[in-house]
Amino acid sequence: MKNRIIFCTGGARSGKSEFAETLALSKEGQKGYIATGQAYDEEMKHRIHLHQERRKQIWNNYEIPYAMSAEIQKILDECSVVLVDCLTMWTTNLVLQDGEFTSQEDINNRERFILSEVQAVLDAIRAYRGDDEKTVIFVTNEIGLGVVPENKLARIFRDIMGRVNRMVAAEADEVYMTISGITIDIKALEVNHHG
Repeated sequence: MKNRIIFCTGGARSGKSEFAETLALSKEGQKGYIATGQAYDEEMKHRIHLHQERRKQIWNNYEIPYAMSAEIQKILDECSVVLVDCLTMWTTNLVLQDGEFTSQEDINNRERFILSEVQAVLDAIRAYRGDDEKTVIFVTNEIGLGVVPENKLARIFRDIMGRVNRMVAAEADEVYMTISGITIDIKALEVNHHG
């Protein structure tokens, strides 16, 4: 029995989270919701409140801004369908976790740590063995379609986020992109070059 990984991407306010939640609710078993956002201001508190209202009492809720790899096994023990919303906020938390960058080596070390944490989560999902098949749905933002940011930290984040998204999408069994509320299955449209 192979546990499934699903990747849902799109721009801000595209409808990707709503699509991912509907997809999760269409599957059988206890639902788990990993929320990665942190409420630092009123606007973020409002966003989190709206997400909580949508979830109501159907979900087991987990607030995990950092060490997801340490928690995923326990969550899979308790839930058959897990929604991670979102990879973008989680990556932001990890990028900023240890303060400012002082050198290129510091940037490289932070990126290696983040990518190893992502890989540890993916490996834990694939390796998990339980009574039923597990499905983990990752929501993320597609952030690389605009201009190169003028701000150094924004460029660093964009590059790391792009690599995180590529890593999870490559591992995923299904990949969806939502644009203006319309979702397409982009993994099914993937072009493979051989030779």
